[in-house]
This record gives sequence, C-alpha cells and structure tokens, in this order.
Amino acid sequence: MSAAAQLADEYDTTMSEVIAFAKTCSDEDWSTICPKEERTVGVLFDHIATGNPQVVEWIEEFLSDKPVEITPEVLKKRNADHARLVANRPRHETIDDLDTSTPKTSRAIRALTDQQMRRTQEFGWAGPQEVSWVASAAVRHPRGHLKSIREALGR
Repeated sequence: MSAAAQLADEYDTTMSEVIAFAKTCSDEDWSTICPKEERTVGVLFDHIATGNPQVVEWIEEFLSDKPVEITPEVLKKRNADHARLVANRPRHETIDDLDTSTPKTSRAIRALTDQQMRRTQEFGWAGPQEVSWVASAAVRHPRGHLKSIREALGR
C-alpha cells in the first residue's frame, strides 16, 4: 500500500470519528465554548469542514511549484473571520459539509504518487516541507480540534 493510501485511510478513520461525534452533539453542545480554542464546538466542527478543501488547495499549490504564502497572523485572522461568519450556522449544514468534503479530500490524498508525496515547497512560517507533511495536516488538524471539543464537553 502506498504512503498516500495509508494516509488517506488514516484520514478516513479520523473523519469518521469527527463526523460521528458531531452527529451526537446537542444544540447546547454546539454552542459550548472550547476554552483552549476560544471558539464554540459548532464553529470548530465547521472549521474542520473548511479545512478539508484548504488542505487539498495547499497540496495543489505544492504540486504546481507554488509556495504557500501564509503567516500565523493571517491564519489567526482567517480563523477569527470564519468564527464570526459561521457563529449561528445550523448544525445540519456543518455536518453536511463534513459529509461532502471528507470523501473529496480522501480521494485527493489517495491519488498522490510516492514521488508527489516527496515534492518539497515552502509553506509559510514552517519553511520547506514535503507534500506528505501538508497532506498529513488533514489528519493532524481535525484530531487536534476533536480533542479540544471532547475536553470542552467532558466526553
């Protein structure tokens, strides 16, 4: 099995857990603040959903020999803008986005060749990185946020 296929399987498992947990959340859960994140549970789930296509976009930039030009400040502003934009978004819309974006991201990761996974490009403040590092953000990112959500909800 290729490295990309293994990563896509890990991503699928992670996102299955994220989506299953999101579907168990009540309206009260959805509006609970995650102290470590300073965002609500619902906003974080939506953030995960929007992170899926973002990772694919970054992979495409790497494969097109374009550096990802992002700073921690820009990322922080994007996250704050997103939180304001989706603060009152209905839970079912976010879950629908998770359900829709997950298979697309999985297919994009799974389609990568070993050679593509080793391609290197600049990634903002992180410096030179391989496509494999960018693609693995699709796993690291939701896992970290799901951990914060679980801690905030005590389950």
